Amino acid sequence: MIEEQFIEPSQPLEKTESQQPVSLKKRIFRGTLWTLSGHILSQGLRFGSNLILTRLLYPEAFGLMALVYTFISGLEMFSDTGVNASIVQNRRGDDPTFLNTGWTVQVIRGTFLWIFACVLAQPAAVFYQEPMLAQLLPIVGLQPFIAGFYSTKMTVASRQLALGRLTLLDLSTQIVGLITITIGAWIYQSVWALVVGALVAAVLELTLSHTLFEGTNNRFKWDKTALKELQRFGRWVFVSTILTFLAFQSDRLVVPRLAGVSFLGIYAVALTFSRVMSDVLNMLGSRVLFPSYAELVRERPERLYPVLRKARLFMLMINWAAAFFFILFGQQLIGLLYDNRYLDAGWMLQLLAIGLLVESIGNSYGNVLLARGNTFEMTVLQGLQVGLKLGGMGIGYAMGGEYGLIFGIAMSNWLLYPAQAICYQRLSLWQPEVDFPFLTVALGVMVLFFVF
Repeated sequence: MIEEQFIEPSQPLEKTESQQPVSLKKRIFRGTLWTLSGHILSQGLRFGSNLILTRLLYPEAFGLMALVYTFISGLEMFSDTGVNASIVQNRRGDDPTFLNTGWTVQVIRGTFLWIFACVLAQPAAVFYQEPMLAQLLPIVGLQPFIAGFYSTKMTVASRQLALGRLTLLDLSTQIVGLITITIGAWIYQSVWALVVGALVAAVLELTLSHTLFEGTNNRFKWDKTALKELQRFGRWVFVSTILTFLAFQSDRLVVPRLAGVSFLGIYAVALTFSRVMSDVLNMLGSRVLFPSYAELVRERPERLYPVLRKARLFMLMINWAAAFFFILFGQQLIGLLYDNRYLDAGWMLQLLAIGLLVESIGNSYGNVLLARGNTFEMTVLQGLQVGLKLGGMGIGYAMGGEYGLIFGIAMSNWLLYPAQAICYQRLSLWQPEVDFPFLTVALGVMVLFFVF
């Protein structure tokens, strides 16, 4: 079913043992299976650990863990200067000189990020009135420092859609990290378990990135031509990555300031459920669709529009199925799985799922801009998303307290879509034949939900 939805064979980047070329369609199909199966397993592990940790820790401690996760995620995303995306998109993505120059840039970036984490620690502790952040952040900052040394072999495997080993690497590091976190939380009931688990997983991923894959062994290199190409592509990617972090994580930074760390702990439970399918599809987009779109842009640009339409329909159907389930049964699900301290996560989950209906329509375009090299447009859209989300949280909280805060987060996604439509229309990528039916249904669902 999935294989039939995609495209005709294109020029291959990979060969079988008999040296027969493997078509792009087959690599997409195989990569999709690896990515979906691996990420579903990953989400299952994450969900299981979430249930355990909420029983080991009070909402206040769980909220602090969510805040630390946000800083970890932010530092990881800030370490992305567009090098990995450039390797996938650029015609020189298999050139050792290009790869080693990109690796050197990543190492330098990771070092500066660790220094930044140390400088940020004390101000963050004062701002959130959480003294432990002053101790946690310098240690957490070691994670992007370690990530800077990850081998580019992983990115080359992604470029070629050779995703089997990448999936196994992700699962193995996650399992080891979660085991470390769970044991530490059980014994010490402390947020330090999270930090140690993340660092153990990072060291393991560093080791496997250099030993599990074939290809160029990285060494320090500074080629001016390669650097110019990386800078030309990555200048807006870096800004866009920062804005992406703010678009998806700013709520975790603002919510504890407005409503407290305990409220963040409950909100984090609802957010984990609301993002479960989006996270799977985001992984599918970055691992499978982005390199597929990039290959089409390089070799068969006339096929990009129909492939994008079919891929978007596939992603929208999955996202909407999850959203409808949470709208109808969100409160019952939370009541079944969690104790009374987390019951408010039920109505939060329902509101977030309503926002997801329209968010998924715009986000399903996402990776095509990067594949085409339209990094400026991507940055502008991310900036608008950040502004709307921050405005929605501020206005919502001022008008409706905690309920208004969550409502503002959900509705910001509806306000972003018109800007997305204008942007994609200018690039001849907008697909109203897909979007309008979904938008009509989404509007009807929202009206019915608030009426009944």
